[in-house]
Amino acid sequence: MASDDFIPVVGDDWYQRRRQDAEGDFLRKVAAQGPRGDGGGTLQGIYTLTPDGTLLAYKNAGQAPDVMREVLRGALDTWKRLPEARRRPGAITAGAPGPVDEQYDRTPPEDGLIVKVFTRALEREEAGSDPDRYSCAPGRGGEAARDHLWLTREDWKALIPARNPAPGQVVTIPDRVVERIVRFHLVDNTRGEPPFWSAEDVREAAMTLMVEDVSPDRVRLRLKGKALLATSAEVAKADRGYDASVMGIIEVDRRSETIRRFDVVALGEHWGEGRYTRGARPGRSPLGVAFSLVDGSNPADRIAPQASRYLPGYLNP
Repeated sequence: MASDDFIPVVGDDWYQRRRQDAEGDFLRKVAAQGPRGDGGGTLQGIYTLTPDGTLLAYKNAGQAPDVMREVLRGALDTWKRLPEARRRPGAITAGAPGPVDEQYDRTPPEDGLIVKVFTRALEREEAGSDPDRYSCAPGRGGEAARDHLWLTREDWKALIPARNPAPGQVVTIPDRVVERIVRFHLVDNTRGEPPFWSAEDVREAAMTLMVEDVSPDRVRLRLKGKALLATSAEVAKADRGYDASVMGIIEVDRRSETIRRFDVVALGEHWGEGRYTRGARPGRSPLGVAFSLVDGSNPADRIAPQASRYLPGYLNP
């Protein structure tokens, strides 16, 4: 129904309600017709509306599928009761949107790379199976949470070894890249917006990139690392933490001198919760984070990283 009977649009309320341009004005106009109003607070929720900005139905996010199904049905009923003149194609003409509020408009870095990040709350398989085999339980935070890692041109260029690479050669990963990954992407966002790690929470963050194989067309590099994050220097007493190993493969196209593969995984034990990520499993439990390169051709791939709301601090932690 959402795909066939509506035009689905997604936006981050934190940006949308603040932006001072036509897009922000439109959202505030729609929200003012519902329980959120157009005040300074959150406008989070799921809105169904007409092209001219008339609210048909509203429900806050996080509802069960059967609840949302009834909301969509109700919105369609309301739409069908509108005069035909308001429903026919071409009934609404949109003018030029005008200047965009660049303060709240995030775009990927020019000539940069976009890496999709998936996070899953995992469970160890039953006794007797492979000790390194995990599964997830949908409905309890086990669905994959999504985010994006942005690498600038300077970042990814630094991961390419110098001319005439040879197996065993070590490539230094810039500190800013290690810290960006560790602080902003090794987080448990499976139940909501996570608290990110502060610089003081980083107890250990080490990543080594080594040339593993060289051919005329490509260079294959092996990434290995370790991250220990905890809200207290006494890790055993920390309210929140993540103790993870990191490994992966990065491949460089030698002819174009570009990165064509970035497959990295972090796996370890996470504990604790944040203000918007209540309901964590008790004690320490497995958490996996997977990184994979995308080309950015899908508009969804261009959604800004959660932590980039202050972009300079994200790119240079």
